[in-house]
Amino acid sequence: MLKISHIQCRVNNIKEAVNNFEQAGFQVEWGRNPKNSLNAFIWFEEGPFIELFEMKRFMLPIGFPLGLIYGASMRARWMKWMARHEGLIDFALEGSNEETAKQENINLLRRDLNYLGISTSKVLNGRRRKPSGEVITYGFFSLTPSELPFVVSAYSTPQRPKHIDHTNGSKYIQSMSINCTEGVLEVLNEILIDNVTLTVTMDHVCKINSITIKGLSEKIDTRLLHGANLLTEASILQEEKVRNPSETKYDVSKRRNI
Repeated sequence: MLKISHIQCRVNNIKEAVNNFEQAGFQVEWGRNPKNSLNAFIWFEEGPFIELFEMKRFMLPIGFPLGLIYGASMRARWMKWMARHEGLIDFALEGSNEETAKQENINLLRRDLNYLGISTSKVLNGRRRKPSGEVITYGFFSLTPSELPFVVSAYSTPQRPKHIDHTNGSKYIQSMSINCTEGVLEVLNEILIDNVTLTVTMDHVCKINSITIKGLSEKIDTRLLHGANLLTEASILQEEKVRNPSETKYDVSKRRNI
């Protein structure tokens, strides 16, 4: 039904973050004109991308009208994004095929989730102007509770660059480690079909612990990553050897625990 669209990394200074991630060997693309953009993207050859984003203090009150217009879960997610710490903070899902992922079908996707008993906010439609001048539109809505991911449409025109060259060797996101409640895992098990493997630790606090990147061969200086825990294939194999028994390795592509 749904696949992982992208993973969000909150940063305190977007310009500094873009510079640091480029130093770390990633190809980074600005969301808007770099003079005023508050987000940027790290695309991969396939699968989910990483969004770097900054939230300004003056944006905090926006959460109140968002809640009134789009629903309490949208306000809760906005407040989650406003948290004053850096790192992997949220992730988004989208339709698993081209047709269901289209912006014009996002309300149908929301209806299907509501039919399954999953509460959501209303759909918020947004737009941004790329540095090239191209206008991109999209839609998204929040799942309830906000510990769940949110749902986005595909962009109005495909955005993955034709040529991606991460000098650190990165190819695609292979796996993601999260903490979540049993209730959140049950919902993910019902709606998520993906080739990205989730390693799940049951906990009352939901968070993203790390992501593993295929092709990334050397550990990156953590000072360049603004709180994002990016692992090499070698490091994830080492973690497997000492994995806590309370962790469940969950392969969403097969919708089962392994």
